[in-house]
Amino acid sequence: MDFALRVAESTAFAMHSLLAITEPCTGAVTFALHGEGSMPRWFWPLAGILLALVSYANFSGVPEVVLGAQAYIAAFHSGGVFFHWRLRHHPVAGGAPGLFVAMAVAVTALRAGLWVAVLGAAASVAVGVL
Repeated sequence: MDFALRVAESTAFAMHSLLAITEPCTGAVTFALHGEGSMPRWFWPLAGILLALVSYANFSGVPEVVLGAQAYIAAFHSGGVFFHWRLRHHPVAGGAPGLFVAMAVAVTALRAGLWVAVLGAAASVAVGVL
């Protein structure tokens, strides 16, 4: 079950990483999110590179690497939820990144147990607020 969730995560991250890396040239992410000036210019390319790395790390044979990828997924996408709230988007807009937080919690719970997943998600949300 966790493999299917990781495939879904990594497929989405591979696509989004290309959008984010090319953001300075295209402006597509900023245009779609109506977020002009809300993030530093360097943020999206860096986020895209990290998403590409996480997409790859999600299939590592080392369990700790996969759990680290899930922690990053939860923190990054928690930040996405708060980003949408900060820009006063419709409350449902936070549901898309929130779905990836839930998927990361599910993968972590399947691999390391429910308590590790819940505590890890709480820590990741705290990092995502920053």
